[in-house]
Amino acid sequence: MKNNFNEEHKHKKHALTELNEQLRLLVGRAQQLELQNEKYTAKLAELRRKSFIISTTSTQNDECNRIQADLMTVNYEKVCYESNIERCQLQLGMYEQSILAEKQWIDEKRLKLEQELIESASTLAKLCTSYAEVSKKLGTSRAACEDTFQQYIRVTNDWSFSKEKTNESKITVQMVKSQAEFRKTLYSKFDVFSMEMSDFAEFWTHEWEDIIKKIRHDFEQIYATIHREMTTTESSKFDDNDINDDDLLAACDDVPLKKSDPIIPIVEVASFGFPFEPYQIQIDFMRSLYSTIQQRKHGIFESPTGTGKSLSLICGSLRWLFDEIQSWKDEYEELLKPIETKNETSSDNWLKRLMKRKEEETAREKRREELKVKIDLEDQYANAAKNTLAANIKKTKRDFDAKYRDLFNSELLSKSDGDDSSLSKDQFKIDNDDELSDEELIIKDNDRKILFDNIDSPTKTDPAGLREKKVHVQKIFFCTRTHSQISQFIGEVQKTKYVDQLRLVALGSRQNLCINESVLKLKSLTLINEKCLDLQKQKKEKKTTKEKRQKTACGCSFLQHDRVECLSNDILSDVQDIEDVVKLGRELNTCPYYATRAAIAAAHLVVLPYQTLMHKSTREACGIEMRDNVVIIDEAHNLPDAICAMHSNEINGNQLIDSYGQLSRYHEKYKARLTAKNLLAIKQLLDVQINLIKTLCSQENLSTIYDSEKWSNLVVSSNKTETSSTFDLIDYLSDAGIYVNLFQLIDYIKTNEITKKLHGFMSKYPVNKNHISEEKKTNESALQKLLQKQAQKQSQPNVLDEEQLKSTEQRISNSFAIFAKFLEALTNPRDDGKIILIMKETLGQCSIKYFALKTSSFFHDMVNEARSVIVAGGTMRPINEFIDHLFLACGQPEEKLFQLSCNHIVPADNVLAIALPSGPQNIEFEFTAVNRSNTAMMDELGRVVVSLCSTIPDGLVVFFCSYDHLQKTYTYFEKTFVLNKILAKKKIFMEPKRSSDVDTILTNYTKSIKNGTGGLLFSIVGGKMSEGINFSDELARCVCIVGMPYPNIGSAEMVEKMRYLDSMKLKSTTAGETAGRAYYENTCWKAINQSIGRAIRHRGDYACLLLIDKRYSKANIPSKLPHWLANSFHQMKNFNETSNALQQFFVRRSNKPTSS
Repeated sequence: MKNNFNEEHKHKKHALTELNEQLRLLVGRAQQLELQNEKYTAKLAELRRKSFIISTTSTQNDECNRIQADLMTVNYEKVCYESNIERCQLQLGMYEQSILAEKQWIDEKRLKLEQELIESASTLAKLCTSYAEVSKKLGTSRAACEDTFQQYIRVTNDWSFSKEKTNESKITVQMVKSQAEFRKTLYSKFDVFSMEMSDFAEFWTHEWEDIIKKIRHDFEQIYATIHREMTTTESSKFDDNDINDDDLLAACDDVPLKKSDPIIPIVEVASFGFPFEPYQIQIDFMRSLYSTIQQRKHGIFESPTGTGKSLSLICGSLRWLFDEIQSWKDEYEELLKPIETKNETSSDNWLKRLMKRKEEETAREKRREELKVKIDLEDQYANAAKNTLAANIKKTKRDFDAKYRDLFNSELLSKSDGDDSSLSKDQFKIDNDDELSDEELIIKDNDRKILFDNIDSPTKTDPAGLREKKVHVQKIFFCTRTHSQISQFIGEVQKTKYVDQLRLVALGSRQNLCINESVLKLKSLTLINEKCLDLQKQKKEKKTTKEKRQKTACGCSFLQHDRVECLSNDILSDVQDIEDVVKLGRELNTCPYYATRAAIAAAHLVVLPYQTLMHKSTREACGIEMRDNVVIIDEAHNLPDAICAMHSNEINGNQLIDSYGQLSRYHEKYKARLTAKNLLAIKQLLDVQINLIKTLCSQENLSTIYDSEKWSNLVVSSNKTETSSTFDLIDYLSDAGIYVNLFQLIDYIKTNEITKKLHGFMSKYPVNKNHISEEKKTNESALQKLLQKQAQKQSQPNVLDEEQLKSTEQRISNSFAIFAKFLEALTNPRDDGKIILIMKETLGQCSIKYFALKTSSFFHDMVNEARSVIVAGGTMRPINEFIDHLFLACGQPEEKLFQLSCNHIVPADNVLAIALPSGPQNIEFEFTAVNRSNTAMMDELGRVVVSLCSTIPDGLVVFFCSYDHLQKTYTYFEKTFVLNKILAKKKIFMEPKRSSDVDTILTNYTKSIKNGTGGLLFSIVGGKMSEGINFSDELARCVCIVGMPYPNIGSAEMVEKMRYLDSMKLKSTTAGETAGRAYYENTCWKAINQSIGRAIRHRGDYACLLLIDKRYSKANIPSKLPHWLANSFHQMKNFNETSNALQQFFVRRSNKPTSS
């Protein structure tokens, strides 16, 4: 107990001590409060005194406030006036640009007319002068012939007198011999004169035919008299020295001929180098192509699919190219010879003759220098491509790089995860997500965008030394649509005889040619381009700490001048595909993208996709020179629409919201560290973005505080269906309140690499709150981060389709890049396009589209710079569309255009085309948008397809107008057990939505047919299988087209296109049909004809074509089909006739051997 009491007493004593201490502190605090109270009391008194003083000056304060209010009003009015002035200046600039363009067009037209007038006057003067000279020469010639005849009579008389004086046989023999020689000479010279007279008569017009006939009659009489006398007279004695026929020869010289276009020689078939015996249409195609290029004309060539169009284009154009190069050498050799001098007896015009001779020598010297440059350049590039030293360097480098990679990989695996020093040199190649520092993210006034995209532009920032100016040789640009078609074309080139002497390069994007895996990870082409350009300007920095990276002289180790030059020579040394070039680049550790671009100058043939050739900025960035070169555009059936589609641009609400959020977050983060100039530019960009967003919703609905999710889900329309409205470009910008100089903003974005900086900023500071902190990331090794990223990728299920993946990628990583491209579209001329607002239920679903209308604006430079532009395709009709929109609209005269439309090589009885208006139960087909859900028609269509599966052997391809129509029909067939009936006869395949699945479907479809099971393929007109896929032989014994694939005539794009074409008032429009309506019809028929062309692929192929719709029974339908198909087209009345015709067709074909 005692111990417990002592313990309790100790605790109480301790508690009392603590209470005393707290009391002491409270007393001290009370004293402090009293002191503060005294201070506040003194301050209060001071404030009251000041308040009294201020109250005495209240009148002055009111006057000051009024002045400040007036000043604010003036400032507000000033801002309004400045805004209006900027708006007026913008409109004035655009109007001035339009006026200048029209003035330039008028001046060009005036100069052209003046030139034609001068040429006509000169031609008339020459004609009159030539007529006077020829009349004089003809009179002289006639007199000379008469003198010759009189001389002959005189010599004959002398011979008779001499004969009476002597009987020497030797003299008689000489006389007879001389007489024979004279006769032979006289006859031959007179024949020459007669031939020249014939040419002369063909040249002059019919008004002078009587004069020519009289002169010819007189000469014929003289000739007949001489011939009669010389044949009836006995052997005569002639003295050679007394015979003088120089007058006759002089009369026959210098007869003027017609001055016309250069004669185009008929090229021998064998010289074209066709890999096998060509058909006549291929010969005509190659000769016409050769002639068109030689005469500097533009051509529209139509050759049906399966007729060897690509080979004809290759052989015809390359034959011209190498003939042109050889003509340079021949002309150069001719110019090296001295000028032949003529004996001039007259001394009146000696000064004029001297000046003329001097001008001729100067012109010859200038031409000789031009040819020498071309020939030397051709030889230089040819030798560089064949340089054996390059091959030795390549082999040595490949061996070294292989050993280096093996050594590096072994050292990398032996290091621990925490040691970053082993990764310092190549960490950049292993992982591209190393975040940029804040200093690198901040925009500086002296930031400049690297101009490496233009190889020929000199700049101080050239780490790889690749921008030296190169002179281009004569070349041909061959353009096609897809990467696979480029590969097919190069495969055709490799079959020809030109493969050994041809220098070919195939161009592609960085996505196809880049070998830097860290760059390719970015997926988006815009970000890949930005990253590549950024790597080029990175300088070598001294490594001070473990965290800093050591950078090479050019950021990307694959971009070194010597190796790029070596690879470019290697590319030109052999005809190689893009895949071959990439493989070679990996072996050499050298960038194939810049190697192919470095090879353009020396290449004879450059193969490239549409996008590279049609975009002027892309074309210039690649260093492509169009002037005096030949451009061949294959698969050009949709070229006008494709050009407009390339230059159209669309941005949706989500992308606008995200780009605004990225830029506003960047602004908030760094506004204290940015200069006033950069702050102003960013503020202008934010204003443009928010104004564009406000055009999609009312300003009241949009909250002032940014919230991506709320803005995206903001309901802007009570109507759940899509609606659209169209605006003039200038009116739209004005209504949106966008008055800033967009050209300067675009230049600011490019110059300061805003897209790249925002991408780096979003990677460093993502929106996701659960992201790993910066400090934690810097402590991880590159290898750890790489493994973490792989694990994350593997853990995410791949459930998104192709469209969702594309949309997600754009929204997350590329929103500002899309905004920047859309901003560029807004700077196009006013008349070139329209703005379309597409409204949906929520703001994020809405979109703004710039729709390009004027094809000629984007095609003008190409067609006016190139020597010849050749557009070719299997179905080019209507050709007037190309003439009007691509050539005449670009200022090309109609006489400079050439057209060729070839027949098919397949015999007419190998094709059967039928229009089917109804099915077995006589239910008419009319698959309009309204009737496509008609169950009676779908039942009838099912009966037709089941019947065709019984009649058609092997493969059957059925095209529908849209994927929605196909899906509805397929679902209905499945519900009504039609698919079961089809499966009893053929296996069913359907065109996939994802492009990656097309090859799998085609492979399985082919296997099913080869195995004898047969196959039915449901596909889409204008889809993935309607173009570029060859259904040859048994893969498509029948092609059916269900309905007519008309575009939506109510869509804003179609309405604006038709309205624009109607305003052009084209002369080629059919009577009673507007240009817009013709375009609407042609869009449908081009898609139909393209699908039809999938079946017939070679001469021995055969197939039937079934057009299922009563609208195909109209009288004008044969004129819409390809001309080679018109004779095989039949419009049947009912299904029984169709079924009988199909059975007879395949029975007849089964009795004939198939030949290819």
